[in-house]
Amino acid sequence: MKRKFAVLSFVLLVTFAFPSTAMAGGLYDGKVIFGTNFTLESGETLDGELLVFGGNVILEPESRITGDVVLFGGNITSDGEIGGDLAVLGGYVQLNSHAVVQGDVILLGGELQKEEGARVLGEQVSERSFNVPFDFQWVGPDFRWAGFSPVSVAGQGLWFLFRCFMLAALAMLVVLFLPEPTRRIASAVVEQPLLAGGLGLLTAILTPFVLFFLVIFIITIPVALLYVFVVVLAVLLGWISIGLEVGHRMAEIFKWDLHPAASAGLGTFLFSVVVLGIGFIPCVGWTAQVFVSFLATGGILLTRFGSQSYTFKPAGASTGALETLDASEAGEKEEE
Repeated sequence: MKRKFAVLSFVLLVTFAFPSTAMAGGLYDGKVIFGTNFTLESGETLDGELLVFGGNVILEPESRITGDVVLFGGNITSDGEIGGDLAVLGGYVQLNSHAVVQGDVILLGGELQKEEGARVLGEQVSERSFNVPFDFQWVGPDFRWAGFSPVSVAGQGLWFLFRCFMLAALAMLVVLFLPEPTRRIASAVVEQPLLAGGLGLLTAILTPFVLFFLVIFIITIPVALLYVFVVVLAVLLGWISIGLEVGHRMAEIFKWDLHPAASAGLGTFLFSVVVLGIGFIPCVGWTAQVFVSFLATGGILLTRFGSQSYTFKPAGASTGALETLDASEAGEKEEE
């Protein structure tokens, strides 16, 4: 059970952090897929790891993947061979009669179905059996001074990874259905970070008072709950929008041709790793999440939940259309 922590953290993080393209037949090492399906045909071999983010995988008979296979938010149907571990987060695993998994099968929020003849040479681990063993040995600095024991650090690390991937999966879904609103929110935050942060801070200050006045009247308690839901939704949508901007800029830097949903998933994951990771710093770690929440809420307010683009107009400035309108009105008055 000890190596299950390494499987999830190492395979997911390393494969995600160093994406590379690959072709069947062993010409390249590893393959990362965003938002599309992948089929390894009979007789083909993928030399390396396979990471599929928001897609389905089919391994036909006599196909082979030499490394680990990691799916996030997708399903896999295998009738071939996997040379390493198979890790699936939030998906369905179907192992047909010729399927072979040389390593472990790890499921978090998923389901496994095996036909007779399918072989798993390692262990089968699900969220029900995924716990910290009593003989877990912590290698590294002692965090007891910060109030953490070795066991709690390991558990928090797994929960940390799970939250980051859940946010990334949600980001992909949101951008698939709301591409324009998320783009507008991200643009508002990038163009006016001080204004967005200020509006978010003002919302945070006013929220307790609004809830107090709504709760003191029993009849308005449902309204208070609705208000809390809207605020949480605003923070979440703003967070995803910022992640979309991060993913878009990364795609430009590395010259990746990514679908907006894939950019949102990648950007939100990395953005969440940084911001939520800072939260592990004692005493001051919470400030990063609070600051980002202010920016996210402000971006939502500036764009009215992404329904319209926000354009900053300095005081005294006028657009060309307004200047033309003023000139025409002045000409009409002169004629009169």
